[in-house]
Amino acid sequence: MIDVFYEQQLATPRIADRNDFLDPANMAKKKFEQMLDESVAAGLNKGIDALMAEVEHLQATTQPPTDYNPLPVAPTEKTASVLGGSGGGGGLDIGPTATATRIVALVSGHTRMLAGTTDKSMLDVFNAEVGQRLFAAICKHLKRQRVSVDGAVKLIADMNLYSEHVRSALRIPDLLPYFGALRELGQIYLIDAAHAKEMAAVIADGDRFGGVFRAEEVYEYAQRRADWYLVRKNVERAMYGMECCVM
Repeated sequence: MIDVFYEQQLATPRIADRNDFLDPANMAKKKFEQMLDESVAAGLNKGIDALMAEVEHLQATTQPPTDYNPLPVAPTEKTASVLGGSGGGGGLDIGPTATATRIVALVSGHTRMLAGTTDKSMLDVFNAEVGQRLFAAICKHLKRQRVSVDGAVKLIADMNLYSEHVRSALRIPDLLPYFGALRELGQIYLIDAAHAKEMAAVIADGDRFGGVFRAEEVYEYAQRRADWYLVRKNVERAMYGMECCVM
């Protein structure tokens, strides 16, 4: 709109010379465009702040502790659940949690509103910032959870849902390693307590997480296992060789 006004009202009547960067009209136009860009960026940032506040609100109020740390069930009940149950009408639920589904729907609704209303470069910047902030919110939320081996299935399903949304909806390639690392992070909760060496190998494998998480950070997430105090000694022995002793 600014360019159209400039061409029709200033450049065409030769009131302003488009080739003279010192022309007062050109300088005023450039200053106004800069002010407009700053205002748009500030508005988008406010929108992202509000979106992330809502995401964190959903995480805090709709995610029960039993999503990732379900109550233990008797072996006979677990078998019946996997096989479909006797009159229960359903098998083991391995899909994403309701909270993750609502968060993806919320983020998708906000990002779709900008599609077609702004240029691609601005949309990519917005989506990239949303993805980065969403990743940070998920990491923060995960550090507040207790995750059991049974609950790891739901956690991995949630991470897969987030990753697929970033891949198919946000479409920012630079974000994919971050959410791929979250998917890999779920594996440390799926390993049975009896396999401490395998758990230690996953924690120490930096390549597995694509450089997104250092071993120290993965170890911090591993501490959110529901059985951490039972497996900690064996995991640290496998990681740091604490079984060695000085004679």
